[in-house]
Amino acid sequence: MAETYRCFLKPSAAEFICDQDKKTLTVREFEALTPRRERPKLPVNNRMAGAMWQHFSLNKRLKEFGGDPTQTPLLILNRFANWDYVAEMMCGSQSAILEAINCYVATAWFPATLQGYLTIEHGNTAEALTLATTDTGIQAAAIDSIFQRDRNGMRMGCVIVGTFECLPQKIGSSQLSVNSTVAFGALSIVLSQDNESTVIETLTLHKELYQHVFNI
Repeated sequence: MAETYRCFLKPSAAEFICDQDKKTLTVREFEALTPRRERPKLPVNNRMAGAMWQHFSLNKRLKEFGGDPTQTPLLILNRFANWDYVAEMMCGSQSAILEAINCYVATAWFPATLQGYLTIEHGNTAEALTLATTDTGIQAAAIDSIFQRDRNGMRMGCVIVGTFECLPQKIGSSQLSVNSTVAFGALSIVLSQDNESTVIETLTLHKELYQHVFNI
């Protein structure tokens, strides 16, 4: 059955959750999961994904499920696609944000940043896809489509599904959250034998992460 791991990043701590097990890391412990030289170069959601991958030993878990970490399809589900990082890196004035960003450059570059980071970091050459949709039917179809198949067309192995966001309180004139920053993430291992209801249940866990975000 599919497994889901979640992370909630707060100003003073990071919460890592798997089923009913929860562990709280200090900011220093969380930062230590990313190499020092890489920290300034990576947006927060990439660092969350990398930290979770290490903390939960996902390469080992994939192997226990019979998967190959270098040949496991990856699906990233993000609604806002790193706009906090876009604002920081491409806009001289934080008050302008969307108005001062070249949207063509931003949308071409940032939505797939996390997908690229995880595939390169783990030498994964399997199919990878980034989607921005709230439709669980489309998401489930995407998972099914990227599963590797045997000679008889049957699904085999696993698919990794990830959702990671780090959002400011506002982007342009759009209010996103009550808090100044909202940062959360989830990684799920979906197995070839998981049925549709299990997949939808897994996707619902990802969707529930957005409960503190407006305008979705």
